[in-house]
Amino acid sequence: MKRSFVVATLCLATSLLASAPVAAKKTQMQNIDFGSITCGAFLKELSNATAEDAGVILMWIDGYLSGVSGDTVLNWNNLETFSNELVEYCGNSQNTKVLDAAKKVGIE
Repeated sequence: MKRSFVVATLCLATSLLASAPVAAKKTQMQNIDFGSITCGAFLKELSNATAEDAGVILMWIDGYLSGVSGDTVLNWNNLETFSNELVEYCGNSQNTKVLDAAKKVGIE
């Protein structure tokens, strides 16, 4: 029983070490201060982000708006519509703060 545990542990450790260089290649996203970032800077961040990171960013903004508005439902169709409208609004209002744009698109 102990031998199988040691073998399993070694296999796990080997797989983690082998995957470490792959994990190191992915660049870490920088922190985003949503209270001060403008739409122009936000769109630049989105354009440089992976699809996964962009999804996380847009989910964060949607969650923020849910907290502001009290909406507790995650509606996937609305999230996609909101994301598209936010990007469009920001494209036309590059100096607007992104949270102000998000409120305009998602709440008002």
